[in-house]
Amino acid sequence: MIDPLAQAFAGATDVYERGRPGYPDEAVDWAVERLALGAGSTLVDLAAGTGKLSRQLVGKVGHLVAVEPLAEMRAVLATTVPSAEIMEGTAEAIPLADGEADAVTVGEAFHWFDGDAALAEVHRVLRPGGGLALFWNRGDDGHEQPWSAAMSAVLDDARRPGVRPENRPHTGLWRRAFERTTLFGPLEQHDVHWRVRFSVERYRQLIASWSWVAALPDSERTELLDAIEHAVAPHAADGLELRFRTEVDVTIRR
Repeated sequence: MIDPLAQAFAGATDVYERGRPGYPDEAVDWAVERLALGAGSTLVDLAAGTGKLSRQLVGKVGHLVAVEPLAEMRAVLATTVPSAEIMEGTAEAIPLADGEADAVTVGEAFHWFDGDAALAEVHRVLRPGGGLALFWNRGDDGHEQPWSAAMSAVLDDARRPGVRPENRPHTGLWRRAFERTTLFGPLEQHDVHWRVRFSVERYRQLIASWSWVAALPDSERTELLDAIEHAVAPHAADGLELRFRTEVDVTIRR
């Protein structure tokens, strides 16, 4: 089963690919080292989307399997990460044999999973001692930009269809499955702070790639995106500086 709100990504592949940032090299390298990945490793990237994380990992392992449930996302994956093995599947039903993977990664998607079922399935496909790494790109708290308040005012007034607390990764509700499980060790967290400059158009695409925005009726989505563009454009003569904190959480299979 795919969360109904997550299904909205099927119609947002273009803005997802153009608008979403990747991950800083420091965060990726830390995970690669912590998971002991190398040329002989088989890595599974779950909910791979358009390959934002897969493309940064594919050259660091011998075999990368990108698992993605949405056909529209898999079509983009085939062009962005052509050397990966692309498979249809979900975190709760991974199309690999027992113990086939050395590691599993998830980029900004674990909050969509049935946490207990996903951890059991990840445990099944991992070899003993293999690891799981979760990547999250978050706004860097304490670094509000001049345009942030104007943007936030628009978003605060927006209708957010289907957004439950568990749909929002910053609530941390996804951690409960890790607190319950006996299949994995404790999560080890590593944070990387970084910044990037976006044009107003790319920032518009980033917002359009959010699941609840993609799920809006066309007229409402366009109205919201136009309002955001109008709010931030006066502050964007040289682009908009976005500051991120990338959180990487690694746990090892017991």
